[in-house]
Amino acid sequence: MEPGPRGLTHFHKTHILRDFIAEELNLAARDIIEEMERTMAGYEERTSGLKQEIEEQRRQLEYLHPESSTDHSRKRPRSQMWEHFELISPNRLQCLLCPQQLSYNNNTSSMMRHFKAKHDGILEPDYDKKQELDQALVNLVVKDSQPCSIVEDRGFRDFVKKLDPSYALPSKQALKKMVDDRYQEEKAEAQAQLRGAEGVSLTVDLWTSVDARLAVACHYVLDNSKLATVLLGVLPFPQNHSSAEVADAQRTLMAEWGLEGKVKCLVSDATPSMMAAADDLAVPHVECIAHALNSVVQRALDKTAGLKVLRRRAGEVVAVFRSSAAAKEKLRIKQLKLALPATKLVREESSRWTSTFLMLQSLLDARRAIGSALTALGAKVEPLSCDESETAAACLQVLKPFYTATVEMSEQKRVLGSMGIPLIKMLLLATEEVAEDSDNVTAELLGQNLSMGLRREFDGLEDNPVLSLATLLDPRFKTIGFRCQEKAQHAVQTLTAECAALVRPTADRSTERPARATSTGKNPAFNLWKSLDDQATMVRTHSNATADATLEVQRYMTDPPLERSEDPLVYWNEHKNIYPHLFSLAKKHLCIPASSVPFERVFSKAGEVFSRKRNRLSPKAAEKILLLNKDI
Repeated sequence: MEPGPRGLTHFHKTHILRDFIAEELNLAARDIIEEMERTMAGYEERTSGLKQEIEEQRRQLEYLHPESSTDHSRKRPRSQMWEHFELISPNRLQCLLCPQQLSYNNNTSSMMRHFKAKHDGILEPDYDKKQELDQALVNLVVKDSQPCSIVEDRGFRDFVKKLDPSYALPSKQALKKMVDDRYQEEKAEAQAQLRGAEGVSLTVDLWTSVDARLAVACHYVLDNSKLATVLLGVLPFPQNHSSAEVADAQRTLMAEWGLEGKVKCLVSDATPSMMAAADDLAVPHVECIAHALNSVVQRALDKTAGLKVLRRRAGEVVAVFRSSAAAKEKLRIKQLKLALPATKLVREESSRWTSTFLMLQSLLDARRAIGSALTALGAKVEPLSCDESETAAACLQVLKPFYTATVEMSEQKRVLGSMGIPLIKMLLLATEEVAEDSDNVTAELLGQNLSMGLRREFDGLEDNPVLSLATLLDPRFKTIGFRCQEKAQHAVQTLTAECAALVRPTADRSTERPARATSTGKNPAFNLWKSLDDQATMVRTHSNATADATLEVQRYMTDPPLERSEDPLVYWNEHKNIYPHLFSLAKKHLCIPASSVPFERVFSKAGEVFSRKRNRLSPKAAEKILLLNKDI
């Protein structure tokens, strides 16, 4: 055979090509086998937990009921005696009420004889206690954000057995069912309450720190005049957070809970998507007072020129002790020697103006110890000078009313919307008084910036019909909560009109009477004056309704205001028969919160729910846990 053009015979070419194809096939086969092994390993890993659980349950069943493993045709109910005995070996029993052990021959005869002889009349099966313990276990899962698999943890099982040996822990699946049953019960109860509510308000917040979630809560007044809150949903929100998507999510929840036509307002921050979503839903929007105040104070701090240098210097001093364990210990020793509280210095955070307040306060409280510690450390950073300390103290006096208001709103579980208008009024008065009394230029400038920010941010607050009516219907404030009495009187007129609208149907029903026949024939006689008579009746009814409403509102307004520490809803429950129509309006308007900050505890709780031990928890299961949790 002659060589080819490149010196290779046809046989050699075929041999080389065959080797090449064989090698490629071997490589491909190896890759396929490795991928199959990885896939099978994944399947085995995912199913191993289920296999172990099934095997464990099978072993327990065989151990407790040996007869069931040999005869599957007979399925008898488990004897109640097993609540008080434990099988410690295939043929030995341990009484859980005394130290005695019994023989076991695949029946309960020995148990019944022993129980009747030793414990008859002392202890009967307590099924109420079993139910009580089951519900306590559900509370543990809900309130402490524990996974349902806790019932499989050996340490927890041993602990429960020590506490009550007669209590049989439910399986993980049974516990999940118990949590779901509790959720369905409480959801049905809340839906029944909402059907009877005359009006509700919604609080909406969006969490975007890790996985975007939209949380919506509903606030309403119960028949007993108690304020109630229910979490409507915590929805995964992977969309781009447009106003239409936010509105659609809320609309879905409103339909699920039967809230169409009952929502009086929506409270959230002032992001454009939230405000546009409220417009899309045709629901009045109320900006969260706490978020608005935070923006006002933050802008005032940034705008006050003298504070920029002071904040920078304060941050440098704090950084010395926050970044070094030796410096931190040195400061603690100096504080103890000077008989000062061993408090830590606070670092300023850009998103929270309260951290600025606490930073300056902590530096002033530990001023002597800081100077001594910096000297001992030989640090290059100088402590605050006397002038800087005086400026810090003066600015703290200006900021103190805002800090007090912020802490008060964050500590309360619910902040009524009726507090918004009076709170801004008092902040303006306090800021102007403190700024006028201060002889520090920086503090005075800070006070002016705060006052201007309050007026610019909340200028139209008293014109808001939702908040103005809530303020009037709060017996602690009424018209004295307004800065502008002209706007207060306008709100009184609006309240009177709404009250008359409730009085009028009652008046219409009371004036109805059967038409008098004027003809004995089949066809009624022509009434020339019918239109005029009907119009006169309407005028009289309207006049009577307006007069009755005016009288009811005036009587309420002349009552002395309550103490600020008293509960306005308790007042309305006691006066619902005296002011029946205003009571109905109060239930609609006093369910409106002034702030969504307390509601943000939902996201703090959500962080606990989605823990490392519950990282596979479904969004719906997490929503159930959050709804059941009464501490949010």
